[in-house]
Amino acid sequence: MAKAVALVASALCLLALSGLAHGAAGKNKDSKFTIEGKVYCDPCRVQFVTKLSQFLEGADVVLLCKNEETGNVTYTVNGKSGKDGSYSLKAEGDHGDEICEVKVATSPKPDTCGEAMDETAPVTLTDNGMSSDIRYANYIGFMKKDPEAECPKVLEELGISPDDSDEDVAPEEPTN
Repeated sequence: MAKAVALVASALCLLALSGLAHGAAGKNKDSKFTIEGKVYCDPCRVQFVTKLSQFLEGADVVLLCKNEETGNVTYTVNGKSGKDGSYSLKAEGDHGDEICEVKVATSPKPDTCGEAMDETAPVTLTDNGMSSDIRYANYIGFMKKDPEAECPKVLEELGISPDDSDEDVAPEEPTN
């Protein structure tokens, strides 16, 4: 019985040590990641892809990693979207202690679709047990200055009505 307890205790110690080793290995300075995503033009100003959206070739995108506490930029990578709006950024090093995100920088159509969306695409750049070094980012993009005429119909097809606005509505006065 004592041998069995000793054997189990030894196994648990080995597992704990391997966990520590894996945690140290997870912070690998030699890590390499590929961040993939797409850039689009939002003609309805809803900040999500609709059937009227167009993917943009030639948009400048940037990966920014910032220190969690100070907000200072610690790492950047620049890129450009290709024919179907796709981009692929190569990042090096483990950035698990940082906040990393991809955002649009400049539009290839500044006159017709040049207003950058507020949304960024957060990405995790650390070896945390994922089986791939590819990180997929949410779509990012630009908006047209004014919504296209077809937008209300497209939004209605999606079950979104113009009455679903975010405007504050004052409550009605109670009647006596």
